Amino acid sequence: MSQPQPTKTSEEVEKAYIFGRDFRSSMRLNFNHYLMREMAGYLTHPDIPLAAPQLRIADVGTGTGIWACELATKLSSTAARIDAFDISDLQFPAPAFHPASVHFHVHNSFQPYADAFHGQFDVVHVRFMMCSVNDANARKLLGQLLTLMKPGGWLQWYEPLPRATKVVAPPENSIVPAPAPAPAPAPVAGATASERLAKTWRDLDPLGSYSWVENLHEMCTQGGLQAVSRDVHYMPEHLRPLWAQSSLAATADVLPQANMWSEQDGGITAQYIQDLQAEITSGVAVDTPFQCIVGRKAEGG
Repeated sequence: MSQPQPTKTSEEVEKAYIFGRDFRSSMRLNFNHYLMREMAGYLTHPDIPLAAPQLRIADVGTGTGIWACELATKLSSTAARIDAFDISDLQFPAPAFHPASVHFHVHNSFQPYADAFHGQFDVVHVRFMMCSVNDANARKLLGQLLTLMKPGGWLQWYEPLPRATKVVAPPENSIVPAPAPAPAPAPVAGATASERLAKTWRDLDPLGSYSWVENLHEMCTQGGLQAVSRDVHYMPEHLRPLWAQSSLAATADVLPQANMWSEQDGGITAQYIQDLQAEITSGVAVDTPFQCIVGRKAEGG
């Protein structure tokens, strides 16, 4: 008979990563990278200078490393170095497929970094941590990120705004040519599967506590960062089908973990995936805005 395992608190371990790390999951992450870049219009926020002669950049929670690798090809300084960190190396590209200036490391970002990394980085980049972080350990993660930054260094943090998620159907013949911020559209009635997915985004508490995402600007300010700004990006209509496809892929990715939703809601079933796909095909989309938080560490920090 197996012995019961001791219960660990959220302070002792980070929240389990709910997605897979196979080629399908890597395709979704790479897809999302290009989608978010198109929506925001940048890899690094225009306020962040990249002209330091020995530029050092950290990419935390790098996943497939696509952000780090693309940025490396666009930096003007040949002496620039990017260190990319993730808790797993299963999605890292092979050495032959990434720039020599990008260096990959396996590291749990809730834990202290090696002394060699402390205070070394002009820019620290992090995004899409919502599925790995909850309210109990968000400040712990921020604290570890701050240890990486040089005095005067910059943090860029990109996350969704789940409580603003709505179900929409784009107006006919209305294409937005650029990802300019716009008011969130009105919800669409009768899209059962899409409304359920939107509700999951808005009410994630059964899967963890996510107030930190909505309050990320305040958390960074309280953590000691200066000049903290927040850009909100809304999905233009011509990109909504792409985000719908990504959401569908993410939902299918967690199909093996159907018990994460209550039986009352039916779990994530193959039928639910089919219903969601049918609604997407009909022009229904789950619309989620995203935020980019930028802040600077004090010069004497």
